Amino acid sequence: MLDTVFAAPSYRWVEGSDPLGFMREWRDRFMDWVTRLHNGSPVLFKLLLLGLAAVLAGILLHAGYVLLATVRGGTRAAAITRGTAPSELRDAAWYFQSADDAARHGRYAEALRLACVGLMLHLDSIGSVRYTASKTPAEYVREARLAPEEQARLGRLVGALYRHIYGGTPCDATAYADWRAAATSGWHAPRT
Repeated sequence: MLDTVFAAPSYRWVEGSDPLGFMREWRDRFMDWVTRLHNGSPVLFKLLLLGLAAVLAGILLHAGYVLLATVRGGTRAAAITRGTAPSELRDAAWYFQSADDAARHGRYAEALRLACVGLMLHLDSIGSVRYTASKTPAEYVREARLAPEEQARLGRLVGALYRHIYGGTPCDATAYADWRAAATSGWHAPRT
């Protein structure tokens, strides 16, 4: 009677699959190897432990260095975003002066870039645009609150800047002087 009960399909013994069995097997083999090493060669076992401790210390030192560098970098970035005062005032006049200096040394493309920043800072000071270093000159043209003829002039200035900087059109002293004269002639307060 007992044989018929155990012969039923529900009592059939089947080995289940163990998806992590190979890891347990590797762990057991490793522990056996460490035990054999400890028993067979205590000096080599101690050297292994010292080596592993040195590797762990190196990992911890590196992690500490990365953490410290990250915290210091974050602190510097926070100080910059809080608006710490730069060592010198860089307003529109500073950029125009730097542009003129670059032009005197024959660096006309650099002079145009600097003069463009000066122009945008000037337009920001009269309330026509809101200056942000990450904007492109074309974005300033789109957002500028100017009279239609001044809006068109700003568009022409930015178009000339793009032609010289990105379009490969050569920029010489005359082209820079013309651009600079058009950029600094009277801009009016924004239209309402």
